[in-house]
Amino acid sequence: MLCLALSAIILLPTSSAYEGSISVIGTKNISFELISEPEYSISSNASAAMSIQTISVNSTKPDGKNASIMIMSMAIDAENQTLNNSEFSGFMESMFMGMIKLANGRELGSIVVANPMGGNVTLHRVVMQSAVNRPANESIMAFWDLDEYNHVILTSDMDLNATSKIVETLKMLP
Repeated sequence: MLCLALSAIILLPTSSAYEGSISVIGTKNISFELISEPEYSISSNASAAMSIQTISVNSTKPDGKNASIMIMSMAIDAENQTLNNSEFSGFMESMFMGMIKLANGRELGSIVVANPMGGNVTLHRVVMQSAVNRPANESIMAFWDLDEYNHVILTSDMDLNATSKIVETLKMLP
């Protein structure tokens, strides 16, 4: 189960940080840092029997950019394990990128950044067609594991540097 309680938001002139608690196998604290805009509204919402937590990072500026961080908790009984947790994020990445192609979207490019645990995370720049006379929607998506039970899906329309900063700093605290 996953339940996030907003515990602290620290806003700095040049960067922002978020710290909160999540309840998975036990309660753990998480944190991440933000750059490029000094003020954000951060909210969270638990769903799907508390196994999915969404953290919304919304700019307080009218023309600001936003991000959504979905943390999925997958707890499987060790004796009857039928799911390979270490492959879950890769599966989600393949599925989401496939859905983008099915919806006539396309990948514009990708870069790889390191997460705090030393793993490589691919940031996919994707574009989705929009309605007639409207610009296409461009965003960045990333998929990675926080640990063996908690997996992240990040969708962001922030710039590449700001999105990279979230991936490079999102971690569980001791």
